Amino acid sequence: MAFWGEQTVADVKRSSCKAYVAWRTAQPIKSFTKSTPRMATAQAARRDLEDLSAAIGYWTAEHPLLMRPKVWLPEKPESPRDALSRDQAARLLKASMGWRLKDGKWKRLSGSAKANRAHLRRFILIGCYTGTRPGVIPKLLWHESATQAYVALDDGTIYRRGRDEKDHRTKRRPLVRLPPRLIAHMSRWRAADALVERRGPDGERIAVTTVLHHGGRPLAGKIRRGFEACVRDAGLAEEITPHWLRHTCATWLLEGGASLWDAAAYAGMTTKTLETCYGHRRPSHQNKARHSISSVNRF
Repeated sequence: MAFWGEQTVADVKRSSCKAYVAWRTAQPIKSFTKSTPRMATAQAARRDLEDLSAAIGYWTAEHPLLMRPKVWLPEKPESPRDALSRDQAARLLKASMGWRLKDGKWKRLSGSAKANRAHLRRFILIGCYTGTRPGVIPKLLWHESATQAYVALDDGTIYRRGRDEKDHRTKRRPLVRLPPRLIAHMSRWRAADALVERRGPDGERIAVTTVLHHGGRPLAGKIRRGFEACVRDAGLAEEITPHWLRHTCATWLLEGGASLWDAAAYAGMTTKTLETCYGHRRPSHQNKARHSISSVNRF
């Protein structure tokens, strides 16, 4: 509103959208608390303009415009997200166990670090093994639910949405069958959670209901800050975010020889999305093709 003010829909054009991007990228990020503020990026401005375009479309559906303006968007760069290597994933997991890599050597952190990061270990393993979206994993329950994602260890399945929840058109949440190693991990977690002592105001014992928790209590905020600490302690690049785990799972599936259809169904996405957004495969994924062409060509 500080930029568009009293302008009308007719004022939305390429020149005004470009002017907005220039204005927006000169604004500091409000949540940035350091002495030198960080400015908003062109991609933040792009997201704002996408919202503006959606709002115009929503209005047009109810009150058709004689001429709907086309919202100009800055070019979208290629995502820096990639897949973790096996070594990087192992380092990240070790950091979540209360270790820090410094000067090439692992150093044990304080005794409380391991307990404070227990939920991050679970988050990393579930993300790498199943490719479930980072926003869904913290919501997983140990019991069946009509409105929330849950785990059914009896049949080795994660239901990424509640029994009565509808699937989103663009963010699919199909069930995923758990690999044996993750089932073993989760069975141990559930047994450990059954022993967690948490009491209510009247002294009654409160059972742990969520797979990820702090001392039996569901996570109150986002997982990103703790994840960033693990990334730093593992000596990994700071651009690695929780969503990299989804890329990692998709890439490992393809490298392991899974078909596009099977990999997409397992990770909960379309084959088109898998190819265009998550197909960051290393040269090693062509080994099968390389050996196949060698077996038929003898010249």
